[in-house]
Order: sequence, then C-alpha cells, then structure tokens
Amino acid sequence: MTEQTTGGPGRGVLARALLAAAGLPIVIGAVGAALVLSWRDELPARVATHWGADGTADGFSSVSTVAWLVVGFAAAFAVIGVVLVLAVRADATVTRVVAATTAGTTAFVTALAVLLTERQRGTADAAAVELPGAVIALALAAGVVVAVLAVALTPRWTSPSRPLGPLPPGATEAPHLAVGAGERVVWTRSAATGGLPAVVLVAGIGVTAVVGVLARQWWVLGIGVALAVLAAAMFSITVTVDERGLTIRGRFGRPRLHTSLDRIARASTVTVRPARDFGGWGYRLSAVGPLKGTRGYVLRGGEALLVERTDGVRTLVTVDDAGTAAALLNALLERRFGGV
Repeated sequence: MTEQTTGGPGRGVLARALLAAAGLPIVIGAVGAALVLSWRDELPARVATHWGADGTADGFSSVSTVAWLVVGFAAAFAVIGVVLVLAVRADATVTRVVAATTAGTTAFVTALAVLLTERQRGTADAAAVELPGAVIALALAAGVVVAVLAVALTPRWTSPSRPLGPLPPGATEAPHLAVGAGERVVWTRSAATGGLPAVVLVAGIGVTAVVGVLARQWWVLGIGVALAVLAAAMFSITVTVDERGLTIRGRFGRPRLHTSLDRIARASTVTVRPARDFGGWGYRLSAVGPLKGTRGYVLRGGEALLVERTDGVRTLVTVDDAGTAAALLNALLERRFGGV
C-alpha cells in the first residue's frame, strides 16, 4: 500500500521518490546489461538489433555495444528522473507520474533488448532471427509492471494550505456570479483536440496501422489500435463544475482528475499557447514561463480555466466558456465558505 504523508515531501519521502524514478532505471539497466554480457559466448559476433517492417533483421551490433546501449539508456532516464522529481516535488501526483514514466520506459526498452538478444543464443547467423510480436508484448508487460511498482514505491503527500496571493501572471479574474442558498447549479462542457495536432495524431496512428497491415506485422497493428484508444481517452474530455468541485473525465471515464471544492482556493481564466507555455498538447506540466508548475489538459490554444488549490497547486484545462466555469466555482466557494 502506498504511504501518505502531510506537509510536503520530507527527506525520507523524497529519497523514496528518487529511488523509484532514478534508482529503478539504474538497477534495471545494470541487470539487463549483465544478462546480455553473460551470454556473450553463446551469441554470434554481431547480434541483430534492428528489424524492418517485414520482420527481417537489417541492423547489427556487437554484444558489448548492446550492453552499453542498455546501460546508457537507463542512465539517461535516471538523470531525467532526478531532474524532474526535484523540479516537481511540490506535486505528489506529478512526481508519481515521473517515476512511472522513467522506470516503466527503462524496463520496456531493457526487456526488449534482453529478450531479442536471448532469442539469438546458439545461432550462427543473426540475420536469420525474425522479430516476433510476442517479444514486444512481453516487453510492454514488463514496462507496465515496473511502472506500477514505481508508483507504489513513491509515497503520497499533501502540502499544507498556503495564503492566497495575487492572480498568476496573465490570469484574468472571473466575473461575479450569484448562486442562491438552495440553488443547485451544474456547468459542463466537452473539449477535444482539433486543428494541426489532431491531423498529426490521426496521421501517425493511421500510418502505424497501415504499416502493420501491409507488412503483416499484427503487433504493429495492435500498437496502432492501442494508440487510437489512448488518443480517444486523452484528447477528448468532459469538464464539469458543480457543488463537488471540478471534475475532468476522459471519453471513457478515465483518466479522471477531480479537485474537491474544499481544496479549491480560487478560479480564474488564462490564455494558453500550448507549444510555448506547455511544450505541446495533452496532459501537460508547464516547466517554464508564467504558468510554471501548472498541470492539466491542454487540448488547444486560447481560453482556459485555471484553478488554484489551497496547497498552491494549479490545475488548468482549455475549454470553451471557461469564464462561466470560473465564476461558478468562485460563487460556490463564496456560498459554502463565505468568500474567495
């Protein structure tokens, strides 16, 4: 069970987060490289490391090069894990996402390299080894398992309440909205990615699926289908504001991001430039600029709802009529707690 602490990440909590985000990748990479090197005498002088669309090997490397690549990839993701955990340690959720990403990705790549190398033990010519879809599936499974482990290793924590300061740079105060004592009001809107990002997304998924069909590599087609489902879930959302707070749901009900009303300090609106403020589209975390530290769903440019929590964490979602959503949240806060 994941431990939960309060008051922000102490040294012990931070150490566990770093262990999950950086320690796991280092250990996984070291074990993977050791396995590859231990098979040196059973492998051909140059092992297959790349396969074409038809599943035929067309790239080869020495055993030591494969081992170094595994270690180098793991080390790079460990460094990324350290930097990101230290940068976002005020937010427990984002820290856990970082740990899952660095550890899970390292596990997937390492498992893929190890499994593909293991298949070449006892062969004289690596060119005869084909790329089986089962290896991809096993590597993906390993990545998922390690990602879950990394989340379990990273403790939860809640930050103490902070005094409400001025509006963030670029934010606009929401208009006033009166809500009666017994009145029940719900605001809801749907939002989806459109324009160039949607075209690129659809084209990428389409190309992946076509390659899988033409080359009869059904695992590639499976990746295309999985990407389509993931895109539908992540890039089409429903935003709801009611007396419970703010709720953001994906098309299939997941992922789900909920901020209860008692954890909200204030709501406002802000104009978002996805590439400049967040580095892209989707569920993002701003690393630089006036919105630094803000997380949320960035599906398009333009007006966005910005919610500041009592612990200082800021959540954002780009959605039409964001001003009304912000006004309703502030009105509900005023009705329940007597002011914003």
